[in-house]
Amino acid sequence: MKPDDLILVRNIPIFAKVTEDQLSGLVAGGSLQRYPRGTLLFNEGEQADFLMVLLEGGVELFARDQDGNEAVVDILFPVDSFILAAALTGAPYLMSARTLVPSRILLLETGAFRRAVAADPDLSTPVMAELAQHFRRLVRQIKDLKLRTGVQRLGCYVLALAGEADEVTLPFDKRTLASRLGMTAENLSRAFSALRDHGLAVQGGRLIIQDRDRLVAFSRPAPLIDADEGPLSIIAE
Repeated sequence: MKPDDLILVRNIPIFAKVTEDQLSGLVAGGSLQRYPRGTLLFNEGEQADFLMVLLEGGVELFARDQDGNEAVVDILFPVDSFILAAALTGAPYLMSARTLVPSRILLLETGAFRRAVAADPDLSTPVMAELAQHFRRLVRQIKDLKLRTGVQRLGCYVLALAGEADEVTLPFDKRTLASRLGMTAENLSRAFSALRDHGLAVQGGRLIIQDRDRLVAFSRPAPLIDADEGPLSIIAE
C-alpha cells in the first residue's frame, strides 16, 4: 500500500491513535481492491470476513424484502469504514453493499482486526466511539423518517447536501435518492415539484436553492436530526 493510502486510513477515527507498526501490520494482512460501478460487495445474511474501508468512490448499503424489493439504508463516501459491528461480532450482515461509482476499498481480515481490538485500548476505545456514532446516525435517520413528510425529508436532505452553497449536484441518481429517503421514484418527483413553491429549482441533477429562508421554513431542519456531530470520543472520568 502506498504511503498516501496509509494516511487516508489513519484519517478514520478508529485508527487515529494506533502506532505505525500496528497500522502497518493490520494493513499488511489485508488487500486493496478496485471495484467498478455496480459491484455487489456482499449480501445480507453472509458472514463478515473483512472490515471494509472505503478510500475512493461511493457505496450504498441496502436491504431487500422477500419479493426482492430494495431499500437503501445508508450511503457512504470516503474515507469511512463500514460493517464494523458485523466485523467485530462475526454476526451475519444485516445489509447488502454495492458500489455506486468506481471505488477503491481496503479489506481488513476480521480475525486479525478483532485480535487487535481486544489487545489495544488505543484501538478498542475509538472502535466503541465509532459504534456509538453509527448508532446515533441510524437514530437520526429513524427520526427523519418518522417525524417528517417525504417533502420535508427531501428539503432537509438538499439543505444538508448543499451546506452554505446555493447550488449542488446530486452525487448519485434519483432512484438511489428516493430509496434513501424512503420514497418511490414517483413520490420523489412529486416532492421535487412541491419544493418549487418553497424556493428550490431542479435542473436534472442540479439543485438550486433560490430562496433559502422559504426552504428552511418549510423543511424545518433540526440540530438533533440534521447537524453534523463530527467524530465522537469516549469520555473517561
